[in-house]
Amino acid sequence: MVEDKVMKAAVVVGVLALLVGGCFASGQVRQQAANDFGCPKDEIVVHQLKEGYLARGCRKEARYSVQDGGVARNSEITPATVDERPELPIDRVPGTNDIGIH
Repeated sequence: MVEDKVMKAAVVVGVLALLVGGCFASGQVRQQAANDFGCPKDEIVVHQLKEGYLARGCRKEARYSVQDGGVARNSEITPATVDERPELPIDRVPGTNDIGIH
């Protein structure tokens, strides 16, 4: 009975560690890609791949890996194959300023 609780707790701790580690790693990749692309960090989208990460932003993309707490770019920076920029907000009209005046 006690062993079952210990095993369940160990599994929960392991899963939480993976989730937190993955979030931290993608944040590191986002920061590095923002530096590499000359792009604001909030415009970078990070996708986890089988091996490493793909970062896209400002119409550029590159592959990254995270090892020993550091981020390394594994590819050249190339034009993005997909444009992942969000569309204009619904309250924003093209060709107007911030308060909606032409």
